Amino acid sequence: MNQSVKWTMVLVMLIVAALLCLGLGEQWINPFAANGQDAVILWELRWPRLFIAFTVGGLLALAGAWFQVLLGNPLAEPYVLGVAGSASVGAVTALMIYPESALLMSVGAFVGAWIGISIVMAFAHLGSGRMLLAGVVLAAFWSALLALLLALLPRSELGLAFAWMMGDLSHSDLPIPLLLLTWGLALVCGFFLSRSLDALLLGERHAEALGIEVKRLRNRLLLLASAVTAIAVTAAGTIGFVGLVIPHLMRLLFGSLHRAVLPASAIGGGILLMLADSVARTIVAPSELPVGVLTAMIGVPVFLFLLLRRS
Repeated sequence: MNQSVKWTMVLVMLIVAALLCLGLGEQWINPFAANGQDAVILWELRWPRLFIAFTVGGLLALAGAWFQVLLGNPLAEPYVLGVAGSASVGAVTALMIYPESALLMSVGAFVGAWIGISIVMAFAHLGSGRMLLAGVVLAAFWSALLALLLALLPRSELGLAFAWMMGDLSHSDLPIPLLLLTWGLALVCGFFLSRSLDALLLGERHAEALGIEVKRLRNRLLLLASAVTAIAVTAAGTIGFVGLVIPHLMRLLFGSLHRAVLPASAIGGGILLMLADSVARTIVAPSELPVGVLTAMIGVPVFLFLLLRRS
């Protein structure tokens, strides 16, 4: 299929997904004729939440694509490797020290994500399989540490902390322009690194023969993947498997070249999380399900299928 046709399909899917999310399970609101209470619901509740879901989903998908190249393992993604968990620990630790500080929560989440992936990378010399196993074990450790921090956290902050643990877009305090800027910058960085990522997929020796400094490239990927994971976790908590499912799906649709996979993942991840959040918001209305629960229900079967296929 022609690339232009594929991209047209992606844009149509994005528009349809946004319209579905606006009206799913609730009374339809015409964006051009909304006024009064409908206008408040549309412009102050629905659209901001859609933007948050789109940017967070795109960032998680980009981070998953980078981690898969960085670790040389198609099963790698922020949640499975424990990076999202370590970022949550960093965010909750910052919350304990400086309550209600979104900036310091972001810094704490970034430091936690960087520590988590650095520990996983320490097992790189053992091979990708054992490195992935180390990430899974570390994810359990971060979960236990997070439970300990929650036990020490004041009751007034428990609601927000639990929302992070399960993944929730309704408590995001990060400005939408910041999320959109992060999404755009991550996509631009991925575009400039796409040729180097394609070479790294063929092996370190092949990449070095093409004049690529592999160590510097890995450090850049580590920094980028940790940064976008930290922003996503700070905005929406621990949302798993978006970074696993979407890159694989985009590779099936667009091939393995990263100049197509990365932008498609940034858009596809956003579409998936928008739809998942809309379902979570309406399926048991007026109550809400944590969006991380739905993404896990989608991602776990896909992960097991990929694991069996890899075996």
